[in-house]
Amino acid sequence: MAVLETSSPPTSRASLWLAGAVHPERPSLERDIGADVVVIGAGIVGLSSALELRRAGADVVVIEGRRVALGVSGNTTAKLSSLHGLAYDGIASTHGEEAARIYGAANEWGIDRIAELADELEIECDLRRAPNFTYTEDPARRAELEAECEAAIAAGLPASFVEETELPFEVAGAVRLERQAAFHPVKYLLGIAAALETEGGKLFEHSRAVGVSDDRVRTESGAQVSAERVIVATQLPFLDRGLFFARAKAMRSYATSVRLRGAPPPGMYLQAETPGRSLRGARWGDEELLIVGGDSHAFGRGDPAERFEALERYAHERFDVAGFEHRWSAHDYVPEDGLPYIGRLWPLSDRILTATGMRKWGLAMGAAAGRMLADAALGRENEWARTFDPRRLPPPGSVPELLKHNAEAGVHFFADRARRGGGVDDLARGEGRVIGDGLSQKAVHRDDEGRLHAVSARCTHLGCIVSWNSAERTWDCPCHGSRFQPDGAVANGPAVHPLQPKDPPETE
Repeated sequence: MAVLETSSPPTSRASLWLAGAVHPERPSLERDIGADVVVIGAGIVGLSSALELRRAGADVVVIEGRRVALGVSGNTTAKLSSLHGLAYDGIASTHGEEAARIYGAANEWGIDRIAELADELEIECDLRRAPNFTYTEDPARRAELEAECEAAIAAGLPASFVEETELPFEVAGAVRLERQAAFHPVKYLLGIAAALETEGGKLFEHSRAVGVSDDRVRTESGAQVSAERVIVATQLPFLDRGLFFARAKAMRSYATSVRLRGAPPPGMYLQAETPGRSLRGARWGDEELLIVGGDSHAFGRGDPAERFEALERYAHERFDVAGFEHRWSAHDYVPEDGLPYIGRLWPLSDRILTATGMRKWGLAMGAAAGRMLADAALGRENEWARTFDPRRLPPPGSVPELLKHNAEAGVHFFADRARRGGGVDDLARGEGRVIGDGLSQKAVHRDDEGRLHAVSARCTHLGCIVSWNSAERTWDCPCHGSRFQPDGAVANGPAVHPLQPKDPPETE
């Protein structure tokens, strides 16, 4: 299909879910308090675990560094599915068929739990059931999808292999999974947050946790929460003692919402080939938009602006595009052995719990993780816990990738210190650059008014050198995925402290 020059560029840098979202005002934590359990993070994992705990009778406090759902939960393609590309064949081969069965069961439970709560609490979150497809256009890859279908069926899922879909182009084959769902994650989580508070839980926003002991969480303001158990639901734990930053690779992927001349195809779709295009329809006001996602890559590599352009080219090639409405990106951690880590943050203590490494599929699994973490905090048995136990040893087959991931981080740590980047006289408005600052480096950004701002280029997590993300105007750390606003404020962890301010360089 020819590219239409009349199609409009995206009008919003926020995700479809966050654009126009109305967050009720909530207080920050300003004094020391106590609870049975303190949950750090108000995304899908944190709020799911908090509600499960409160309904079990626990006194629960949630603290959030920014606002509810403002992190990864509000920046997904919002598919609720147990079909995750070619996951089941790989999990069965690496961990065994029982692990694949449990992985599928946990995700299916998560989908049903979200649908159940949305109905019970009357949360208007546009939830609708739909089949999900993993498809290929390459006949040479048909056998891989047939194997994945067989593995999914062996794991107890209602999967089938099909040769036709409702996409406007031919496929060589697809795995179809019934009774999956799509929804509006921000509306859902705002509803869960309101229910938590109505049922007696406490939720504090703008209260960033910066330190945790076995029974106490300290926030940036100095206020503390003492508790018997702590759940760290911050996507990647900001506490380094579990070494999760070394056990999961930070990944970035992208999405845009597309206005079509006509309706988007029903169902949800994921391309098996790299770059793995993701497709689903979504309601935006009175319109039905198409979400096109994909172009995943290791964090801190490549040009995000080029990734967005690639998605838009793809949309023009395959659909009758009238324009683009939103652009956003997702921030994910992928464990090298293919299974999330849910349970103890540190092997020697059961007082601090976490969930991370959701493989880019953290919504249904996030709800299931909430149940597992609640059970662990309450001392209850959980039939899935052993499979996702963070104390497991890496299978031999995952060790080479684990070593490669950490070697790449080491290369960035040392090699990027030699990066100087020249001067800033030619730095355009809205752009940033890392330049030399004596024996160290500073990160310099020119704002839309032409003023220069500078911060230390050294990430406050483990000291890697950040780089400028021109598409989203953030300073990104390529080692472990921390992100900072142009002024150095933390946008995403594991860093919890801002980049230190520096004097901007003089210009000619």
